[in-house]
Amino acid sequence: MKLAISNIAFGKDQRAALNRVSQSGVEGLVVAPTIIWPSLSEIANLSGQELTDRLKTLEREAGEYRKRLGNFGLECVGLQSLTYGIGENAKIFGTEEEGKNLTEHLKRLTNLAGSLGADSMAFGSPGLRNPGELSGEQAMERAAKLFGRVAIAAHDNNTQIAFEPLSGYGNKFVESLEQAGELADRINHPGFGIHPDTAAMFGAGDTPGDLASLIRDHRDSVRGIDASAPELKRLSVAPEVPQGGYMDALRGANYDGWVSIEMRGPLNPEVLKKEIEIFKKQCGLAA
Repeated sequence: MKLAISNIAFGKDQRAALNRVSQSGVEGLVVAPTIIWPSLSEIANLSGQELTDRLKTLEREAGEYRKRLGNFGLECVGLQSLTYGIGENAKIFGTEEEGKNLTEHLKRLTNLAGSLGADSMAFGSPGLRNPGELSGEQAMERAAKLFGRVAIAAHDNNTQIAFEPLSGYGNKFVESLEQAGELADRINHPGFGIHPDTAAMFGAGDTPGDLASLIRDHRDSVRGIDASAPELKRLSVAPEVPQGGYMDALRGANYDGWVSIEMRGPLNPEVLKKEIEIFKKQCGLAA
């Protein structure tokens, strides 16, 4: 396993945060893109030459950011918060237009992921995945079609759109690892994956054994896993989530992907250091 952290934990001084986490044994960074590019959500409303120009600019800036991370001994390993700021006109189970808007927005982000070198793009967005009156079968089929299209673009950009099973947060679609595995089986494309989260697994009743089974059955579908606490609080305040048990399960299944610490910030660099140390101790990772 390789250790990463999400930049949603960082305060205003990004450089100090990057320096501290790199000194704490972290090798990867999961990026919420709007933290780096605050106006990124605007690409959802662009088309034609204006869109082409914006994507070219993003590609150049992503390359520069990738180099800056390299100076800290870090690499961008994933994207998250993919739909932050895009509004209410993009949904999985909305109108045909809303589905198209979400598809196109995610496809455009695959270009950014590719430029950053990110292995995967974690799709959470519980507010956009309410199936309403659809049956379970209808919801699965519609989601499979939408994310199947995104998966093609993701694969073309050497990344993967990874669906995150979520318990809580108002989510009503794909709450457990088993349901995520069913969606992955339907899509059956290397550009689509599953992004487990320890707090979500705990909330859904998914055990470390369930996680190990998922890894064994869908090894190529899991490139990143979040270690989190409910409501994205500091990991140290949620000892009920068996972080060590989940990490032991990953080791038992010979998982060799990324584990990313996910906490909502802003947290100062010394708090980041402390939380990383606590997590590593919990999970038997090298000090």
